[in-house]
Amino acid sequence: MSDTHTHTTAPHTDDATNAQADTSSNTERAYEALFSRNNVSAATRSHALTRRNFLGATLAGLSVVSLGALAGCAGNKPAPSKEPEKKAADPKKTTWEFTDQIDQKVSVQIPVERMVVLQHHSIDILAQLGAQKKVIAVEKNWEKDLGGYIKDVFPGIASLPNPGSLSDWNVETIASLKPDVVIAASQANPKAMKQIRDLGIPVCVVSLRAEGKQQEAQNPRLSNADAAYTNGCKWAVETLGKLTGTSDKANLLWKFCKESRDQVERAIGSIDDAKRTKVFVACPDNKTYGNDKYVGCQLLRAGAINVAAKDIQGYKPYTFEMLAKWDPDMIIVQDRYKSVYDAILVSKPHQQLKAVKNKKVVLAPYWTKPWGNPDADSIALGELWLAHIFYPEKISKDLVLERAKAFYKTFYGTDFKGTM
Repeated sequence: MSDTHTHTTAPHTDDATNAQADTSSNTERAYEALFSRNNVSAATRSHALTRRNFLGATLAGLSVVSLGALAGCAGNKPAPSKEPEKKAADPKKTTWEFTDQIDQKVSVQIPVERMVVLQHHSIDILAQLGAQKKVIAVEKNWEKDLGGYIKDVFPGIASLPNPGSLSDWNVETIASLKPDVVIAASQANPKAMKQIRDLGIPVCVVSLRAEGKQQEAQNPRLSNADAAYTNGCKWAVETLGKLTGTSDKANLLWKFCKESRDQVERAIGSIDDAKRTKVFVACPDNKTYGNDKYVGCQLLRAGAINVAAKDIQGYKPYTFEMLAKWDPDMIIVQDRYKSVYDAILVSKPHQQLKAVKNKKVVLAPYWTKPWGNPDADSIALGELWLAHIFYPEKISKDLVLERAKAFYKTFYGTDFKGTM
């Protein structure tokens, strides 16, 4: 995509040329004031000012300065917006055009060297691919959204800039970082994504599920949830691998996922729903994962069933009355939500539940990820761990630990420090 932009206009009279020069001078002064306030480097200032005719059209959208108002003061009409010119091809790179997971077209020169990653699963997958050095900025809630383990498998992540969250971006900061591509979550602000694309920076949305753009990013309605998450996670692994020039590692990662899944399928076999372990997944703010969320597929593959799926669509609140009616055999809480786990154990109303009475409230280790959307280790390790929890006579603890150690050494390049 472009870093420089050109345009043509009809010949001007001398008066029009002088007025345009005044407007251009005002524009440069506005840019200088903007960059001074935000401590932008001299190199970045120079780069941006050479592109003022294009960038000026986008600044109004950034709520920084209105070039229309500046032009009005100079007695001239606002300059029309210009399309970014395509960057000259780098002989060491190739242009890749593809469709992302919300059905938008992406064109990017690969392999990329500078990535702003505002989608937490993608941060983790890039670490699994050994592509950490290509990540120059991450979403601001990375530790809360992933867990403390990420600091061990992605050394230096705490020192990276945080130019936005999953949904809200600082467009100016992202632009100043000059990324080759921005990796976005499905709930990212469409206006911010457009502003970044208008600056000539490709944006790729990763949702970890197929079936395209959903009306509600967090509450999808899928025709085949298991296929959507399987194909969606595979796409994310392969796409991030191709973007970073680590396709061989990506293929190896997905092969590992498939091998683990095959082991579970052979051990568990076919189970009638009535005989499956009935599981509830507790999350903060009295919310749970219901129908069409990945954890339901994860549970089914491991031989269990999500009791909330019949009454909850997506990620929604539940009442204790609903939970009492479901009365699950087991309650699972992610390790990043330990306060939820502790509250269930001491809550008097919860003591009447079968899972609490039978001491079947389980804090899921960080590396298993029974989440709403899958990560590669959700499939490679999480499904295997859950199958062991439900059917230890079919999937042994030794097998799970062996696979976990192999995964961490092969993909993160570090020793596995987790526990069962």
